[in-house]
Amino acid sequence: MGKFSNVFFASDFDHTLTGQDNVLRGRNVDAIRYFIAEGGRFAVASGRSIPLFRKRAALVPVNAPCILYNGGACYDYQSQTLYYAHPLPDFAMEIVREAQRLDPSLCIEIQGVENHYVFGRNPIRDAFLKAEGFTPILVTDDVPKPWIKIAICASIGSDLQHPVFTAEDAARFAAVERGLKEFCAGRCYVTRSMAYILEIGNPDCSKGGAARALAERYGRKLLVCAGDAPNDISMLDAADFAFVPQDCDPVLRDRPYIKAAPCDDGTVADAIEKLENLL
Repeated sequence: MGKFSNVFFASDFDHTLTGQDNVLRGRNVDAIRYFIAEGGRFAVASGRSIPLFRKRAALVPVNAPCILYNGGACYDYQSQTLYYAHPLPDFAMEIVREAQRLDPSLCIEIQGVENHYVFGRNPIRDAFLKAEGFTPILVTDDVPKPWIKIAICASIGSDLQHPVFTAEDAARFAAVERGLKEFCAGRCYVTRSMAYILEIGNPDCSKGGAARALAERYGRKLLVCAGDAPNDISMLDAADFAFVPQDCDPVLRDRPYIKAAPCDDGTVADAIEKLENLL
């Protein structure tokens, strides 16, 4: 019996397993291997879609299926098995139209099981997706179903290395967020994964619920989670031990989570070291 044999660890990917430069930290990888060798179960729990995480999945030493789309689907890349997917309700196109009405400059991305479909182009988002291994399909109206998640990206310029998101931009995007939360109230969740990205999904799914369900599936009583953004809150709140990087989103900093190293310095590695002392 290893020291982590009763532990299930679910970690966000971007800016938790990676640094601010979007590069996976080797210190985290080494720590996860140690965690697994000591009997732990480790899974990635991300807002990313199945195709958007595919290129990265081989780099993270997981031994449980991945939680994706903020809990909207559970997928095992090794066996290429989709365990479940929770589609958006039938009125999802109304959300797209409402977002376009609130701000015509938005890039709206429909994420399915196999592809992404976009209303409007965003050069920085396009470059990011291309770097992750695929190109979204530009559409104007008809989008194949099922839809698992909607991602809405604010205009942030055209320089991939230096996105432009001013205080005015932030205020305008906050108004969009408020408007969509009011429009979707009780029908879909609306959350942020980054300052300039909103994510909308089925109200019956969450990272927290998915992480706890996987922990129970593997017979693990202790759920440990790590994340950096508002879309991680349900998972962090569901955890027995919740870790956030010191440079997490300001919304998380005053909550009762355990502070770990900044994401550039290996948040998950530091969390596993701290966990070892807590058990």
